[in-house]
Amino acid sequence: MKSKRDNFKDYRNKLVETNTKLIQKSIDSIISMKGELSSNNVSKTSFLVADKNLGEKGITPSTISKNTLYKTLIQKAQLESSSNKKTTSFSTDGDIRIKLFTTNIEKEKLIKENLLLKKVLKKYGGNLTSFDISNYEDIEKAELIRQSAKGLIQRLFELGLIEHSMDNGALVLAQLGDVLLQKQGYNLIMGEK
Repeated sequence: MKSKRDNFKDYRNKLVETNTKLIQKSIDSIISMKGELSSNNVSKTSFLVADKNLGEKGITPSTISKNTLYKTLIQKAQLESSSNKKTTSFSTDGDIRIKLFTTNIEKEKLIKENLLLKKVLKKYGGNLTSFDISNYEDIEKAELIRQSAKGLIQRLFELGLIEHSMDNGALVLAQLGDVLLQKQGYNLIMGEK
């Protein structure tokens, strides 16, 4: 004579077996319709494909999430279906918008790089053998600073505020005699050697 505990164990084993078949049937149905495999979709599909004659009922998402066997079946099917897909498709409108945004950013970077290369080609006449493009902007900034400093020095000379020191060749303030710029700095700015 079987005890109640054995009867309950048999019932649970039979229920797990029936539910496993039902989950597999739901997964196959979703795959055949090329739907998205998820616990929620498997649960909804299980109610639709359940056969009352075989003792099948639908399976709730809660039941699926609590049973590792059911979750494993779904995850295995997800992996198999994702490896079978050869083309990448966007599942949502948000994915498409993100892809479009990143493409636009790449496009803008390429446009800026193209403009920079056009400037370099105009300036150097197409001879880029010894030119480092990554330092181009730094070179342009340094040239702008040098031109500004040169203009400032010339204007200070015109106003009589600075003069050359005969002793060391430095620029000094006319009234105070303080050194404003050493000879090396002056030569660097003015382009003299």
